[in-house]
Amino acid sequence: MAAITGVTLVKRFSYRGDALEEFSSKYHFAGPPPGDDASWSVLVTDLKNIEAAIYTSDVTYVQAYGYNSDVYSDPHVYVKDWTVPGPPPTGSATLTGGNPVAGDQAAVVEWKMNRLSKKGKPIFLRKYHHHGRVTASSPDQVEAGYKAVLDTYATAVAAFHGGMRTGPRYKLDPIPADAVVSHEVFPWITTRTLKRRGKRPRTGN
Repeated sequence: MAAITGVTLVKRFSYRGDALEEFSSKYHFAGPPPGDDASWSVLVTDLKNIEAAIYTSDVTYVQAYGYNSDVYSDPHVYVKDWTVPGPPPTGSATLTGGNPVAGDQAAVVEWKMNRLSKKGKPIFLRKYHHHGRVTASSPDQVEAGYKAVLDTYATAVAAFHGGMRTGPRYKLDPIPADAVVSHEVFPWITTRTLKRRGKRPRTGN
């Protein structure tokens, strides 16, 4: 097992009449994992604040999970439940341009890493973010103001806690060290189907 910091942020928003629909984003960073719950709380809150700047208050942060290993199957070592005692934090962005997207639509942010795959191809990290905006005249195009906050977020995440890096993958442990060299916000909205992928980890260790 090697030390690598992983964080999953779990959010809720209204989707097809369900106000409790969840989606999440998982990140990995080169900096060392926190050594206690208080330090984990600071780290996940700082990361949440960076990400929350791309969401409006219609998106609520409910939980965060912390990981300290580069092994795919290792469990989380920290959990934060923002609903207890609550109220949980929400997105902090003010997005008024263009039109809101459908729940299954998402903006794509991509980071290019500084190494190649075993096949000699560039390695990219991608995050899919729901609850964005598209232009009124071109409903497939990411709205300019929304794209700007995504660019700011992408820059901040790339430098957070020692730098963003790839995480573990099934049967590919351990992972080599790497770093972000550039990022791109895709100009077009895409589809990212919302569906539950098993139960969340229990809120406790």
